[in-house]
Amino acid sequence: MKFFDLHCDTIQKIVEAGKDFSTSPNLHVNLPGIISSNVAAQVFACFVHGSGRFGNPFQACNTYIDAIEELMKTHNDRLIPATSSQTISLALESKGKTAVIIAIEGATPLMGKVEGLEHFYKRGVRLLTIAWDDNEFCGTVFGDNSGLTKLGEHLIRFCNELGVIVDVSHASDKAFYDIAAITKIPFLASHSNARHVCPNNRNLTDDMIRVIAQRGGVIGLVFGSGFISPKYYQQEKANRDRVIKGLRDKTMTFQDAGKISRKALSGLPDAPLSLLVEHVKYILNIGGEDCLGLGSDFDGVDSLPQGMTGVQSLPLLVMEMERMGIAPRVIDKICYQNTYRFFSSNIRSGF
Repeated sequence: MKFFDLHCDTIQKIVEAGKDFSTSPNLHVNLPGIISSNVAAQVFACFVHGSGRFGNPFQACNTYIDAIEELMKTHNDRLIPATSSQTISLALESKGKTAVIIAIEGATPLMGKVEGLEHFYKRGVRLLTIAWDDNEFCGTVFGDNSGLTKLGEHLIRFCNELGVIVDVSHASDKAFYDIAAITKIPFLASHSNARHVCPNNRNLTDDMIRVIAQRGGVIGLVFGSGFISPKYYQQEKANRDRVIKGLRDKTMTFQDAGKISRKALSGLPDAPLSLLVEHVKYILNIGGEDCLGLGSDFDGVDSLPQGMTGVQSLPLLVMEMERMGIAPRVIDKICYQNTYRFFSSNIRSGF
């Protein structure tokens, strides 16, 4: 079994906390885990919200990309940059290799300028989560729930022009439909589950699932307990709102927010792995077997399903899906084929 993961925040922990990708057991995604689980492709997201070490978000994002490039250089026997359908196919068809796709989570590194995306495109970015919190381009579920601004509409069209995949995770419900109305190429939700199963407003409604599926997009199944379990989410939400407020008014750093969250949620039980598979079954029922992939949010969440410790635990999810009656052919689509098809069809050759 091969795996294609649409979202991890690992590079932030490597840059901000000095974690060692080669050996650190404190990373959800590390080299030994990637090798043991046969991860064929990993999207590394550059999430710079609340990072004040590098002057501004533009500089911070460049520093994160520098770090991803250094990882690929250091581990070039395993990690291969993937910036076009051709290089993605080459990497995924090479035994013992992992394709690395660079994403930006939240468009703040563009510093309010649509044309700024071209710089990051030239640096290898092929996926853009339009917003994490409200920005000049888009409203979010963490903010005022507004839609795309005029600048945001321009950004979506520029993504299409360049060949950058648009990611609607974190966007408000209104922005989701604004994006769906504008984009000319399929889009994805890199790390979102089913809102019917867990009422987290970061999850997708039934209609959103159908829209993504009908447009040829992909939904990345997210592994954080707050996206899986209604009970966990209800207790997590109050803490989340407090943290978002602190980040927004700059009374806490993202590192401070992480410590506060871990302390506040430390007594909560992790979500059952079987409940994550209930999200799988629900999304398959609504959107069909071609719309679902993996979007773990490894190193971006503190609580994983019971029994999971990181990328090395991906085979446990396969075993649970098998136990709960999902056909091996469909499991292969979820773990790898659907996302491989999406990227090989929708990323054009770079500069």
